[in-house]
Amino acid sequence: MFLATGSHFLTHADWGCMDGEHAAWIIVDVDTKAEALAIVPPAFRAGAKVVALNKFSMEQINDVLKQHKGDRTGSTDARPES
Repeated sequence: MFLATGSHFLTHADWGCMDGEHAAWIIVDVDTKAEALAIVPPAFRAGAKVVALNKFSMEQINDVLKQHKGDRTGSTDARPES
């Protein structure tokens, strides 16, 4: 597959394979989720998940946590997922 699509995806992704997680992550700065999805090779787009990332200051975090209180889709756990 990588020979057909070129090595850009292969060499710019962060891979979890050596830890048994056979998935890739790419962090990009784009304006829309559609732009991010367009970076993913077509063969993988249907299974891809685009996630907007944010940074918060100590002043902002209490308001953010209040907004997500009781929200089962968001996590207040600050640890990265493994």
